[in-house]
Amino acid sequence: MKKCLLLIWICIYTSSAFSQTNAVIKTVLEDIKTFNKQESTGDEDTSPYPFGKNREEDFLRRYQFYKKEWDKLNSINEKDLSFDDQINIALLKYTVNDELISYEYKEYLNPILADAGFHTGLPGMGSRTYSTKKEFDRYINSLKGIRLFVDENLDLMRKGLALGISQPSVSLKGYEATYNSQIVDSYEKSGFWQPFKVKPTAISDTDWAQLQAEGKKQIEQSVIPSFQKISDFFEKEYHPKTRTTLGASHFPNGKKYYAEKVKHYTTTNMTPDEVYNIGLKEVERIKKEMQQVLDDVKFKGSIKDFINYLRNDPKFYPTSGEQLLKEASFIAKKIDGKLPLLFGKLPRQPYGVVQVPDYLAPTYTAGRYSGANIKSKSSGNYWVNLYNLPSRTLYTLEALTLHEAVPGHHLQIALTQELENLPEFRRNLYVNAYGEGWGLYGEFLGYELGLYKDPYSLFGRLTYEMWRACRLVIDVGIHDKDWTRDQAVSFLADNTALSLHEVNTEINRYISWPGQALAYKIGEITIKTQRKKAEMLLKDKFDVRAFHDLVLSQGTVTMSILEKMVDKYIDEELNKKTKE
Repeated sequence: MKKCLLLIWICIYTSSAFSQTNAVIKTVLEDIKTFNKQESTGDEDTSPYPFGKNREEDFLRRYQFYKKEWDKLNSINEKDLSFDDQINIALLKYTVNDELISYEYKEYLNPILADAGFHTGLPGMGSRTYSTKKEFDRYINSLKGIRLFVDENLDLMRKGLALGISQPSVSLKGYEATYNSQIVDSYEKSGFWQPFKVKPTAISDTDWAQLQAEGKKQIEQSVIPSFQKISDFFEKEYHPKTRTTLGASHFPNGKKYYAEKVKHYTTTNMTPDEVYNIGLKEVERIKKEMQQVLDDVKFKGSIKDFINYLRNDPKFYPTSGEQLLKEASFIAKKIDGKLPLLFGKLPRQPYGVVQVPDYLAPTYTAGRYSGANIKSKSSGNYWVNLYNLPSRTLYTLEALTLHEAVPGHHLQIALTQELENLPEFRRNLYVNAYGEGWGLYGEFLGYELGLYKDPYSLFGRLTYEMWRACRLVIDVGIHDKDWTRDQAVSFLADNTALSLHEVNTEINRYISWPGQALAYKIGEITIKTQRKKAEMLLKDKFDVRAFHDLVLSQGTVTMSILEKMVDKYIDEELNKKTKE
């Protein structure tokens, strides 16, 4: 999945952004630019590798290159760097190191998650807008390239199976929808045919007829057979042979691998046990806040009784997909109008509220943000899952919207793309601890934006925070302490008011993606800690809008960089105060 493309964006940068940059950093970025040009598969209209080369030798070649660049970065005396270059080198090292670790532990042999995979992004091509013959030529070439792309990834997965680097079948319940939904008996029923239904005005009738004929051919000869091949592989090879263990500790060198994932996703040097203990403390703290809600509504019973009440009363669930989308849209628009209270700078790019695509929905989370390049013809989108409506809780919708749309992911990601003072690679970088920590912090900001007035919505916010605290315990439990799936399900179900469907899809996600679930709470704790520090030291000079603009000013960063940014900001503000 991401590893094939992880560093492609580093090849582009603006000279103005690097006019004062360290010479070795410039050299590394030039090296990467040249390397990626060599790796380029040629003309986008005709290349047989529109999705890149994905053989084992290709990953080895990239690893050998990035190892050399890693050595160059480590030769730099960071104490001599400007503040901006300290950030540049830290993020370059963070990204290159992830590439090296990924290869050393052979992550490329396991290119699927419980709710995603190398193939799940392909149908999205059919929902894009193509206006010119050149754009359609590239699209058709991509359809043609699916066959080779699938073959290469299935070969990698066979090698992963042989080494015990795979996903357990128990985490892949419902996964067949991601490929079987694309196996149709007519090209006209395929979502990949959608762009060919209406002729763009800029394309002649003759060209359009040829494009439609070629599109039909590639859907029939490449797309549908490739998804059939994926289906056959999973049913006949993968499920019968994949591992039955759950945790990453059962991979080759699994304990060390998981420790690396903890460091990567938290951007700290914390051990699994340290993360686990933070999670337990957070669970106990949040329980006390939950109990206060029960007291406020005069509920007679335990937190577990209250959760069962929420799970079983129909008034807390939508009666139609349209109702759910309308409610999410209303909440989003209400938040939009209040953002200037907390932010001095807001993004230009708009966002929409749409449903999760049907082929992803059964195994997908309740909602997610789907970003778009700021220069593209698309907006960002806040995805809302309409599958299994009786599992979609209305009392968590305010928290979900704050996280996925604004002031969470859309606001942060769209603003980052506008930071033209930054090197290009940083405008497209996503550090999970920062991005997901900011999303969870966005849920917290709901208080200051006037949300959570309803006690059930407030409990929904607390259940979302508890959910992320539980992740610290569950993720380490599964991957470092040999928890069973039932243990993980029980812990999440007993401590949160998530629906049982959501509980099960979440646990599958944690099993398949070691460490990623840790990013949210560790990032949020760090952001809130830095805000408290600034409030305490600046006192009446603290400006929440200026603080948020600062946190968002450098794109996504590691937690140590964020701390340095805030310290520098505090010093500068205190110096201003002294001069005044």
